[in-house]
Amino acid sequence: MRTTPVGAGFGDPALAAMSGDGLPAGDQMSGARAHALEFQRRLDESLANRAEPVDGGAAIFCDRLPRVADLNFLRIDSASDRIDGRALMAEADRLQAGLAHRAVRVLDAEAAPRLARDFAAAGWVLRRTAIMVQRRMFDRPVDTGAVRELTIDDVRGARLAAVRHEHRDADVGSQVLAAGELAADGVAPRVFGASVGGEVTAFCTLRLSGDVAKIAEAEALSRSSGRGVGKAVIAESVLAARRAGARLVFVEPADEDWAKWTYHRMGFDEAGKVHFFVRPWG
Repeated sequence: MRTTPVGAGFGDPALAAMSGDGLPAGDQMSGARAHALEFQRRLDESLANRAEPVDGGAAIFCDRLPRVADLNFLRIDSASDRIDGRALMAEADRLQAGLAHRAVRVLDAEAAPRLARDFAAAGWVLRRTAIMVQRRMFDRPVDTGAVRELTIDDVRGARLAAVRHEHRDADVGSQVLAAGELAADGVAPRVFGASVGGEVTAFCTLRLSGDVAKIAEAEALSRSSGRGVGKAVIAESVLAARRAGARLVFVEPADEDWAKWTYHRMGFDEAGKVHFFVRPWG
């Protein structure tokens, strides 16, 4: 059995070195959020095939996978007081006229609640996520003995099961599956998985660039429940990122207590929220 000790090889010093040694905790988390969002901007534009500048942000498009809202959206980095939700919806209609959906991702934390009222009134769906940064020790030792680094093909069956659970539309599901396999700047995601009965039942994908890493996907299928493999693949992914030189490791789960609790126990703290407004129909 290979057990990862609590706090092995990572923790607060790595974050302090990146966000500003000696800064108050609030400033460290603000700096970590900024680094995480900048990483996500670069990732979005690397996975897309075109990006068009707009006032306060950019319109991102991946023409190969037009049904994936996370790869085809209007990103607002900074919203001026003059911009309201109605104006953003109109801009999305203009830019995304050829898509089956409309999607606007708002990174401006102060403007998002104000804009949310207009989107809600128009019937758009809010997908709010949390930026969580790994900056503390694991709360207990984690057995990572069953975890192996795999290829993206090795976990295709498990990823397909997870995607089908969330996306009932087969066309959307197949494109979401393909999106997770795309190489960013020529680098494919690293994959870690654990098996039960010869089948991969938990996996984690990791995107790395420079000294920042993101846990892009993390799933534990129902047949692995109670075995601890979900936390194990996350732990191994975090350690692999640290060994590769990542000074900041983050994840962006749904902003729900149940979705964030496992990461909190794995040493992740919330550094901010992101608002993603989607109108699924054309």
